[in-house]
Amino acid sequence: MGVPERLAEPDDTKFLARTDRRHLYSVPMSTGEAAPAPPTTPWQATMWTCSLCGHCNLTGEQCEACGVARRYLDDPPLDVPFTPRLTDLSSFWIGLMWGVAALGGTFALLSPTLRDTIGPVFLLLEVFAAGAAFVSSMFTAAWERIFNQIELQVPPHAAAGSVFQARLKLVPYSVVENVTVKFSLSDRFYQDKGNEVELKTKRLDANRVLQRGRLPGRRMTDLSAEFMAPFPMTKHTHMQAELNASFLSVLSLFVPSLKFSAKNVKEHGGYYVEAYVRVGLLSRRYHKRVFTYAIGNQVHIG
Repeated sequence: MGVPERLAEPDDTKFLARTDRRHLYSVPMSTGEAAPAPPTTPWQATMWTCSLCGHCNLTGEQCEACGVARRYLDDPPLDVPFTPRLTDLSSFWIGLMWGVAALGGTFALLSPTLRDTIGPVFLLLEVFAAGAAFVSSMFTAAWERIFNQIELQVPPHAAAGSVFQARLKLVPYSVVENVTVKFSLSDRFYQDKGNEVELKTKRLDANRVLQRGRLPGRRMTDLSAEFMAPFPMTKHTHMQAELNASFLSVLSLFVPSLKFSAKNVKEHGGYYVEAYVRVGLLSRRYHKRVFTYAIGNQVHIG
């Protein structure tokens, strides 16, 4: 039976489609070949389901039913408090106290009677010290309003020649721009010089992991760097450092920023990982000691 002329007309697209499909399936295909997948439509590529209300959204980064942002569901914020007010921070009130002391010293310095009674040298030193403490306390308060948590983690010990990892966890209260983070490994040791002992610091390695970056608010950012544990061969303990650290710890009750100095002095000797964090004009350094050891004919610990 012949095919009707109507079916042979080029206008009959249905017949041509069936003919092309039969021709496609009749072509032999090896096992290593596969038919191309049908193209994905734009709405299929961007489709997502809201886990809160179950609504299927075709496009957009916000649920059309409940209005929740897609980013909130993929990366939910941590359960941390909101940015504290300045009046909630003790460092702010301590800085305010030092500011009043600096203003009082300036007023006494400008008064001829008080200047002659107290002494100009003492007043100059008082104004300088109180002003420095005021600036330091205010910087500390500003830093405490940026980050809810900053934690430097290093292994307690590492064998000499092995590779260990240092990690820094940062949780800001809100989005923070222009953040720079750098890791470094230093050897802090004591060197005898006659009747005196000098504190020495030798940087062994450094690694910049973030340069003017951006940290998401109310979410944890985890940065890390790797270092090779050095062989312990320098002097890491001294009694005078312990006494200086105890003295600075007492002063830190009045100048909050000195508690970092006291901790650094007390833990001066040893191999330390330092995390340097800078946000605009504000910066902080966090230190953690790593004990290294080597076992051979003798046991070396540093």
